[in-house]
Amino acid sequence: MQQRIEHEFDAYDNEALDKLSDGVYRFANIIGVVGVTLLGLGIAAMVTGRYLSPLAGPAIIVFGLVAMVGGAMFRTPMVGFTRITHSSGSDITKLMSVLKGLDSAHGMFRALIAAFVLARLAYFVYVRLT
Repeated sequence: MQQRIEHEFDAYDNEALDKLSDGVYRFANIIGVVGVTLLGLGIAAMVTGRYLSPLAGPAIIVFGLVAMVGGAMFRTPMVGFTRITHSSGSDITKLMSVLKGLDSAHGMFRALIAAFVLARLAYFVYVRLT
């Protein structure tokens, strides 16, 4: 069995990972704030009843919850990037683990958005055909 050679990131690499972690942090926060805002808007839509469709408020609330879940999913990779820069040893292994987490968070968030869009499209078509 061949022994793996691990690369230790230098200051430049760690700075790049810190910037990436900051970017993921900002993205997660923005998505979370959008989710909370949509949640409030959906509640307001349900309370006021000013939308033509009675399902507009619940749909906005669901989309807000999807955004909040998306924001939460991206927090784990953000923490992982930060841990890489503050630890020593096995940097490549840790980086690959964090990238797998980031990829799964992205894939799940994309699937949630696609499911929401398809549900809204199906509802739109249903309303137009009835």
